[in-house]
Amino acid sequence: MKKKLLIVAHHMTVGGVQKTLISASKAIDYDKYDVTLYLRKNRTDLLSLLDGRMNVIINKDPNRYYRKPFALILQAASVISKIFGLGKINGMLEKKLADKIREKQMEYEQKTYFTDKKFDIAVAYVQGYTALFVDRYVQADKKILFFHTSKDELHEMHCGILPRFDRIAALHNEQKSLIGEWYPDVKDRIMIVENFTDKETVTEMSKEFSPDVPDSKTVLCSCGRFAPVKGLDLAVKTAKILRDNGTDFIWYFVGDGPERSRLEKMIADCNLENNIIITGMQKNPYPYMAACDIYVQPSYEEAMPVTILEAHRLNKPVVTTATVGGKKLVENEKNGIVTDITADSLADGIVELIENNRLYSEITDNLESVDYSTDFEKYKTQWQNILN
Repeated sequence: MKKKLLIVAHHMTVGGVQKTLISASKAIDYDKYDVTLYLRKNRTDLLSLLDGRMNVIINKDPNRYYRKPFALILQAASVISKIFGLGKINGMLEKKLADKIREKQMEYEQKTYFTDKKFDIAVAYVQGYTALFVDRYVQADKKILFFHTSKDELHEMHCGILPRFDRIAALHNEQKSLIGEWYPDVKDRIMIVENFTDKETVTEMSKEFSPDVPDSKTVLCSCGRFAPVKGLDLAVKTAKILRDNGTDFIWYFVGDGPERSRLEKMIADCNLENNIIITGMQKNPYPYMAACDIYVQPSYEEAMPVTILEAHRLNKPVVTTATVGGKKLVENEKNGIVTDITADSLADGIVELIENNRLYSEITDNLESVDYSTDFEKYKTQWQNILN
């Protein structure tokens, strides 16, 4: 009899975690597991790329929890405390409001989708509140938590729930060591499940179209959600340094997100409209990666950036900031350049690859010689091990 496996994810909009979930959907042994994927948000851009044997449940709840009576009362109290300058009290009220809304939302999800349902294994595919939901509101004999970050921004909450997970998945040994330092009591439960990116798929998708890029300019590319942690503001500052130093380039920012309006203002203030092109969110970003000369990862924090894996499989040299994931994936002057997390250092790394033709050729030769043929079998084995 097949075991019932539940995977809980936040959404399936374009992003690194979501791309790894697509790979995971193809690595699970469907002869052994009856797999259900639950998406907590109705954002499904990449849904069609999942393995079709997954049973998918999507939370389509249109309810607005902030309109509930308890929320209105707390909001009114928050406004009053702001008027009278009670900053500390206002902060406490806003936290209570957020916690109450989150609690009611999770109660709704449990009642609507998981009443009287029990699984053999439940996987929280991302840390944070999705892990909290799996811990409190999902019935399962065994529970697994995937960490996709190298910073622990919800430490207090995780301290309360991690002891109840049977396994914690880390992306590589360096991240495993970090998680072990944060939570010594669960150190012996941490296992490695690396991110996987299929070279053939990425290469084939990169041929879907060809961006119209000028031959005379150096083409740079950065992909990702426009969130503060991704460092696109650092990329704009880097672009200004390059332009002021006479570098002739086009830089594609492939993505979208909450930082977009701020980035657009920075670009306009620096008169970089002719250098930086924001493409918006792309279900298929690979043609832009394939068209670039250098892929740039300007993040402030990364555990194991999928975009670097993708760029390498397209044989593109990478300039990355020295995040945990950047240092893990990029070996300096072998498959890219690792820089400090500053605009000056990032600009220096880019200029080095533009001007040093010998180094650029050596890096591209190294990338072309990599054999990825056994990666998927290794990835499947890691999934098999953690589920077993």
